[in-house]
Formats: sequence, structure tokens, C-alpha cells
Amino acid sequence: MWIVFVIVVGLVIWAVLDFYFGGQRHKMEKDRLSLSPKKGNAEFFSTGDPFFAKLFEDLKQAESFIFVQFYIVRDDLIGKEMLQILKKKASEGVEVYLLVDSIGSKLPTNTVDKLKDVGVFFAYSQRPKLPFLLYSLNRRNHRKLTVIDSKIGYIGGFNVGVEYLGRDPKLGKWRDYHLRLTGDVIESFLEIISFDWKKATKEDLYPPVHKSTNSSTEHFQMVATNGAYIEHFFMEFIEKAEKSIFIGTPYFIPGPNLVKTLIKAVKRGVRVTLLIPMKADHPFVKEAAFPYFLPLLHAGAEVYRYYPGFYHAKVLMIDRKVCDIGTANFDKRSFYFNDEVNCIFESPALIKEIEKVIAFDIEESERLTLTDVGNRSILQRGKEIVALSISRFL
Repeated sequence: MWIVFVIVVGLVIWAVLDFYFGGQRHKMEKDRLSLSPKKGNAEFFSTGDPFFAKLFEDLKQAESFIFVQFYIVRDDLIGKEMLQILKKKASEGVEVYLLVDSIGSKLPTNTVDKLKDVGVFFAYSQRPKLPFLLYSLNRRNHRKLTVIDSKIGYIGGFNVGVEYLGRDPKLGKWRDYHLRLTGDVIESFLEIISFDWKKATKEDLYPPVHKSTNSSTEHFQMVATNGAYIEHFFMEFIEKAEKSIFIGTPYFIPGPNLVKTLIKAVKRGVRVTLLIPMKADHPFVKEAAFPYFLPLLHAGAEVYRYYPGFYHAKVLMIDRKVCDIGTANFDKRSFYFNDEVNCIFESPALIKEIEKVIAFDIEESERLTLTDVGNRSILQRGKEIVALSISRFL
């Protein structure tokens, strides 16, 4: 009995020290790439079939360089199709790089070997490592970026798997927001992927140089972070809002500071609207959100739950004039642990297109009311207490 007690106490002490000193080291590493706004054009995707069709078409047309980075690449039908394209392009002499998160993606060893055999440069990012093993397990690279021939870039919420096509019977219809960009903004993409490849492999990346002839007057600013600044970044935009704030996120676990900022916005007459999924794809994330809904609903914010399937989009829109689409969720994991990347723009035409999709998604959603919140069962409230206590790690 005493031996078991000592082992348990020892493990607890190790976990506490691991997280404390791991967090201290992370604080010294926290940074964001300072990337200036660049001109470009954008194409918007909100469903999986057209997104993957266009992505795969662009990959097949690549002439010199491909860099693909996702948090999740499944070894399923859609994942195999993409990997087959990458192998074919590598065998044709195209320089192909594939970077996936070491926890989010667990590709079979023989699959990775076959990629390397035909010349694909493959790496896992954010590998868990000593001396702070537990803390490093929580440090994830959540970015989803693709660059083709230094001319085309993709950023948004889609990963690579059949569920993103809406073919998972448990999750149903999948909704995500993703951008395909061209123009000078691809220079920012190249800075980010070079940074991530160097961090993962200790090797320099030399993408081909392409001088864009794009004449667009629209600007897009990429913001790349590694476990800091996202919370402050969101708060800055929310504080500037004069008329409306729209937040779409699959995980709403913002913490008290952002909730207070949103409540202040409501009180000064700003319409605050949240869109979240009705279904959950991870344990406790749904329960962890409810304690934050109550004060927002009391203040007058509107909360909608996407009913037809799973809502995975990450979007923040202010006054229908400024929009952010990227990889960061409205949760503590994105704020404090993950490597994320976001794209900010003011293009009226693009924002109008995104607004139409948002309006449609809200039409297909169910509004959460104070009565709904008040009717929660004792079991549900108990789960929320547990979820809130571990919300930083959900």
C-alpha cells in the first residue's frame, strides 16, 4: 500500500514540475511572426468536396514545389488519394514536402517509408520530448497550410480525412471555412512554412522564388503564433467593434477575459453572435462551453448551435468589414499551447460571400436560450464542473 502511495505521489509531483518548468520554457519561446499585409486574391470554400477537388487539381498541376502541412492527415480514402498525388509529383521531379503534427497524425510506418522512397520530404512537427514530456504532449502544431509553386496558398479549417467530406455518420454534414489565395500574400506563406520546417527538422527550406504579377488591390495579413497572442489578438478586434461581432468556432472555451470583453461589447450596443456545433467531436468540450454561455446570454448575446452536422469553421467578423479566417479556435488550447495561423482581410466582396454562408448556417442552427441553459440536468452541470477544471487541455 505504501509503495503504491509513494508511486502516486511521485507521479503527481513529476506532473506538476513537468508542467511548471515546461510552461516556463514555453514562455521564453513564445513569439509571433511579424508579417505585413500583402496583396492577393482569394477563393472561399465551405464544404469538403469542392475544397478537395480544387486542392487536388492544384497539386496535380504543380511544376516545381509543393509544401503540404496539416494537423491531421488520415490513412483513409481521402488521405490515401492525397498521398498518392504527392508521391506521383515527387517521382516526376517536383520538390514535395509533407509536414504533419506528431499527435494529430499517426500515419503507418510503411506509408511514410513509401513517401520517402519516391523522394517526398516528410517530417512530424512538435514531437513530444524530454525533459518536459507531459507539457510537450500539449504543444501541438495546429496549422493547415499548403503552398504550390510559390503561387498558390491554402489556409483554413479543413484537415485531410473522410469526416471532412461529411462521411462520418456520427458527425454528419461537415462545415468548414477555407481560403485559396494567390498573389503577393504567398510570400507570407513561405515565411511560415520555412519557419515550421526548420523547427521540425533543423533544416533550411528554400522554396522557389515567384514574382507575382497579381494586380489585386485587396490585402491579406497572415498572423502566425505559437501558444501566445491569439487571445490578445481577438480582444483587440472585439474592442474595436461598433456594430456587430460574429464568432464561429467548434470549441468555445475562451476564459473570463474574453467573456468580459464580449459582454462590454454587448453593453455598448454591439450585436454579438456566436455559432458553435450542436454535436461534440471530443469529450467535455461541449460541457466546458456552457459556463461561458450563461453570462453572455444574460447580457444579450445570441448563441446558435449548428444542427445538421459538425461545425468546424474558425471565423471572426467585425462590423461586416473585417474578417479573420484561420486555424485558431476560440479556446484555451489555441490561446496557450498550439501553433496557429490566421488570415485577416477587409475585402468587401469576399466578406459578402462569407456572410451568405454564415446566414445559411445560422438558418440551419438552433438558438440557445436561457431556458435551455436553466433546464440542464444535475448530471450535465456536474460534467461542466469537471470540464471547466480541465478546460485548458481540451
